[in-house]
Amino acid sequence: MCLVGALPWLRGALLTLSQILGGIISAAIVSVLFPGPLNVRTSLSPTATIAQGLFIEMFLTTQLVFTIFMLAAEKHKGTFIAPIGIGLSLFIAELTGVQEDPT
Repeated sequence: MCLVGALPWLRGALLTLSQILGGIISAAIVSVLFPGPLNVRTSLSPTATIAQGLFIEMFLTTQLVFTIFMLAAEKHKGTFIAPIGIGLSLFIAELTGVQEDPT
């Protein structure tokens, strides 16, 4: 968002730091709530190669970021409805990516 001018650089740096701290704190909360090892696994489907998984993730992430830039960063009188479009984009990306890259 800083690169396209939608967010000042200082605020972007503070936002990045707060996102990292929020992730660490939420991981600590999950660790306390669920003691013991978690039985989870992330791997590609047997029919997908590592390169295919990389490109699937890259294209779906690009789709989501583009949607956010077009709906939320662009100031317009219809911006209030942006969360619906972003949610639909995330839903479509999950439906598409879960078949070959169930991470």
